[in-house]
Amino acid sequence: MIESHDDEIQKKIYDLIYRRPGLHLSKIAEQLTLNISEVENHLSYLEKNGLIISTDKASYKQYYPPGQDEKKRDKRSRVIRKKIHYLIVQNPGLHLSRIAELLKMSIPSVDYHLLCMERNREILAVKDDKGYYKRYYVGENESGKQETIIFEIISKKVSLKIVLLLLKYRTLQHKEILKRVPIASSTLSYHLAQLVENEILVVDFHGEEKGYNLKDPEKIIRVLKKYEVHIELHLAVESFIDLWDDLRYRNEK
Repeated sequence: MIESHDDEIQKKIYDLIYRRPGLHLSKIAEQLTLNISEVENHLSYLEKNGLIISTDKASYKQYYPPGQDEKKRDKRSRVIRKKIHYLIVQNPGLHLSRIAELLKMSIPSVDYHLLCMERNREILAVKDDKGYYKRYYVGENESGKQETIIFEIISKKVSLKIVLLLLKYRTLQHKEILKRVPIASSTLSYHLAQLVENEILVVDFHGEEKGYNLKDPEKIIRVLKKYEVHIELHLAVESFIDLWDDLRYRNEK
């Protein structure tokens, strides 16, 4: 049917939607390396002529071949998301390509389901320091969710170093932290403010001197142990790995 239009782009779009139902505009454009506005025009044409259908349940349009039963699609999606959820529970910190590899699914399909699960707050996505990719986590109960949120905050290298220093030295002033974490003073101030705002640190005043303490060191230790592998990856090439090993030893005694 599409061939009669003699339009190779529309054929590629139709074939992609047929193979991967539920894709949205930007993902179709990305997969076919096409301009978004160009793809949007072709999608409009295909839908107008009954060659595809769309839904907008997720606040954006998803495209499907005509005749697919919506209940079956929803059921299939629930099954897939249960598998993804269980995998992340068993292996916190997995990233997109690894999840797709373990489940033997296409990366675009897994990416779509992860996006929906993230929006529904079923999982938490944490970007690495360079913003290259996301790692995914699940909080199984309220305590678990809190710990996951704490890890999201302290997973940045600067924040993690601050936390490790305060676990060892209990109270430190800005200038003392700056000696051990050689970054711009304003950058350190930003990270300290973020940690205070998120109730991970508290400010301790001694006259005009201002020091920083961990609000709940035991909870921080639980989080660090829970995500131990990922902490080591963060610090593997840093001198702070020695501090981490020392703290881990002392906390296990």
